[in-house]
Amino acid sequence: MKNRPGRKRGIWAIALLILGVTLIGGPFALMVSLFSGAHYVGNAMLPTIADGDRVLLKRNPPEVRRGDIVTYEAVEWQGSGTSVGRVVAVEGDHIAYVNGESTLTLNGQPLDEPYVLDGAPGAPGVAFAVSVPQGRVFILGDNRGNSADSRFYSELQQGTLPVSAVTGVRTAEDNVVMAVLGLASTVGTLALSVGIGLGIAALVARRKKPVPAGPVWGAVHVDEA
Repeated sequence: MKNRPGRKRGIWAIALLILGVTLIGGPFALMVSLFSGAHYVGNAMLPTIADGDRVLLKRNPPEVRRGDIVTYEAVEWQGSGTSVGRVVAVEGDHIAYVNGESTLTLNGQPLDEPYVLDGAPGAPGVAFAVSVPQGRVFILGDNRGNSADSRFYSELQQGTLPVSAVTGVRTAEDNVVMAVLGLASTVGTLALSVGIGLGIAALVARRKKPVPAGPVWGAVHVDEA
């Protein structure tokens, strides 16, 4: 039985279309369910996040760790509204800053903060010493000279917030996950494009009418008289 014109290309087209839709739709659904995104407004997180940057964070994180960039609802401080900051201390930690010092201290040791704007760990005149209660976190902006953060709410639980106030977390591990999902989507887009091209080629091949074969001239044997 002869193969129909374009049959193989049609099979490849269907396979690539299915692969493309899977690689695009799957990562997209996963990202929507796991991550939330928003455009950041303000300068409190310079130089890490600039005004207008898109921030992508994991929803409802199971754990909040030191150094995590988070979104949080600081109802205790300012009512409704979402803010972005960095967790510098968690429950059981003692975080402190003495005016004029070159670093914060965490549990009595200098805290390395390469992300802080201009290497300035604190704002002039704003010293603090906080022991973080259970189930709470201490949050600062990376731009310590222009950030309304835990330092300015010492009368409310020493400026700490409940972990439940954290609505999203951005970590290095999540950046890897997002890169992998992005790569999968790129491969899916390529597979989808090739599949569409092969599908069109298969349809064109099927619609072509076969060219009839020309007459076959045979040899004539002439009997000799």
